[in-house]
Amino acid sequence: MVELNFAVHENGVRWAFFPKFQAKGLRHGISTREGGNSVQELATLNLGVKVNDSAENLRINRRKFCEAVGVDVNRVVASGQIHGDHVAVVDERQAGQRLADTDGLVTCTPNLPLLLFFADCVPLLFYDPVRRVIGLSHAGWKGTFRSIGPRTLSVMQHAFGTDPEDCLVGIGPSIGPDDYEVDEPVMTEIQSRWPSTDSFARACRPGHWMLNLWEWNRQQMLEAGISDSNIVLGGISTAQHSDLFFSHRASGGKAGRFGVLMSL
Repeated sequence: MVELNFAVHENGVRWAFFPKFQAKGLRHGISTREGGNSVQELATLNLGVKVNDSAENLRINRRKFCEAVGVDVNRVVASGQIHGDHVAVVDERQAGQRLADTDGLVTCTPNLPLLLFFADCVPLLFYDPVRRVIGLSHAGWKGTFRSIGPRTLSVMQHAFGTDPEDCLVGIGPSIGPDDYEVDEPVMTEIQSRWPSTDSFARACRPGHWMLNLWEWNRQQMLEAGISDSNIVLGGISTAQHSDLFFSHRASGGKAGRFGVLMSL
C-alpha cells in the first residue's frame, strides 16, 4: 500500500508522514529539503553531520525539524550509521546522545525521539501500538542483505514482547527500483545469501542489475510475520525527486542527509 502525506510547519519545514501511523497516534516525520538553513548542494534542510555543513546550520535545521514534528530536540537519540546490522535498545540513559556504529534504534520510552539519516537508503519505521514500542532502522543494500529489518523486529520482540501481527511497518522514501543499478560483484554477494533474486532484481545492461530495495524489504517483513495490510510504502524515489529528498546517487555523492524522527 502506497501512502505518504506531506505537511508544512509554520517555521517553513516541509515534512512527510504515514497517515496509517498518525491515525494510531504516533509522532513521526520524514524531512524534505525544504525549510532549513543550509546552502548550495546542501540546501536547505541538511541534517547530516558527515557532510561539509556548519555546526550552526545543523543545530538550526535539527531544531526546526524537531519543532515541526513536535518533539524535544534536546532528548533526541541519534545514530552513527555504518551500513551494519546493530540495533540498540535505548531509554532515558541515552537521551540527547548519538550512538556510534548503530543502524537501528528501538525504545518503549515515551517522549524519547529516535533520529536516523538517509540519502537513498531505505528508512524502515516500526510501530507496535499494543506494547507501545517503536523501532527505526537504516537499510541500504548492505543493511537489507544483513536483514536489518527483521533484526529490528526481533529486538522489539525479545526486549518488549512485540507480536509481529500487531506491528505496523513503513518503508520510507529511498532510491527506487528504476534507479538503483548494481554491478556483478554486488549481485554475486547478494546471491551468496539470497539465491533467488528474481522478485527484487532484474537484469539490465550486461553485468548489471536494477535492485528493488522496497520489495526486498517488504518480502523480509512478510517472512518475519508482518501482515501485508500493515506495511505501508512511501513510494517516492529519492533519485527521481532529488529536489525534494537528498539523493547520494543523483547528486554524484554531494548530497546532504534527510532525517526520520519517531517518538511515542
